[in-house]
Amino acid sequence: MLKRICFVIIVFLIVVNVSWAVSSSYTATAKVIDVKDQIEDGNVTCQLIKAKILIGPYKDKIVDVVFHRLEYTSHSYYVKTGKKVLVNVHLEEGNILKGDFINVWRVDYLKELFIIFLVLLIIFGRLKGICSLISLIFSGYIIIKLLIPLIINGYDAILVSVMCSSIIIIVSFILIAGFTKKSLIAILGTVGGTLTAGVLSQIYSSLCSITGLADEDVSLLIASIGLDINFRGLYMSAVIIGTIGVVMDVSMSITSVIFEIKSKSPSISRFELMQSGLKVGKDVMSTMVNTLVLAYVGSFMPLLIIYITSNTSFLQAINTETLAVEVIRSLCGSIGLIVTIPLTCFFATYLVHTSRSKKRKKFRR
Repeated sequence: MLKRICFVIIVFLIVVNVSWAVSSSYTATAKVIDVKDQIEDGNVTCQLIKAKILIGPYKDKIVDVVFHRLEYTSHSYYVKTGKKVLVNVHLEEGNILKGDFINVWRVDYLKELFIIFLVLLIIFGRLKGICSLISLIFSGYIIIKLLIPLIINGYDAILVSVMCSSIIIIVSFILIAGFTKKSLIAILGTVGGTLTAGVLSQIYSSLCSITGLADEDVSLLIASIGLDINFRGLYMSAVIIGTIGVVMDVSMSITSVIFEIKSKSPSISRFELMQSGLKVGKDVMSTMVNTLVLAYVGSFMPLLIIYITSNTSFLQAINTETLAVEVIRSLCGSIGLIVTIPLTCFFATYLVHTSRSKKRKKFRR
């Protein structure tokens, strides 16, 4: 008797769950099998799509979806047969299956691109490449799981950014170069350059009355989530995090050069070694500053086009907060990069000579 009751209850729960799953709406990927364009005044205004659902309780069912194409928006593309789309699937009256268009499905292409990146990284980088990938994943984890939650919870954005960037720098160098004198010097140089960029961005953001609210993404964040945080501090944290990568590269390059010079010329003086490091640093700086500034310029290219094509003068355009924040970000990042070079040269020269002199004393004894 007890077994029968348990069996009836289990069957009832399964039926309830299945009926709930079938009747409720859900988001699914679907493959486009047919597209018909509706044209008005020579322009495609919307597309009538037939798509085959790929996952969920309605798998392999055909659903009709309407895609409204809007020029000069994020929905100005054309949906083509064979592409995947993301749809919200639901049943309407009369058990008619309907779908609401959400977006095109980009994840498959992003996976392909990541696989290409991963294969090339492993082929050419081998163990170093794998370590750099682990470092990259760790950096992303720290930003998503530590930096952003702490900022959302009201902690000081700059302090949190400095703490998180220091963790990223230390762990990344240890993973890539091991716990050695090289990595220690590179860590010191990188932290020094990053802190310089952060301090300068704090000072000049205050002097320029930067609110951090000029960015459209920030406005969307306020409107959709209603977060009450220090947005200028959030902008500053972006400067600090954005500077780390380039500064790490420069610091490790100079450290390796100084160690190599010392190993090939043990009798070289501290002053000569410092000069050699600075000469290499100048060459690295000239290309890296270009790289950093052009990367930031590329990020606000549409804004530049708007100001250039309008009647606004160049000085008035630069004076707007939208462009001023990008100028501050570019210049502070570049200054942090420049400061990293003498700092790294000093630490590397000092530690290399100190370790060599200790070895000589031991050898004489």
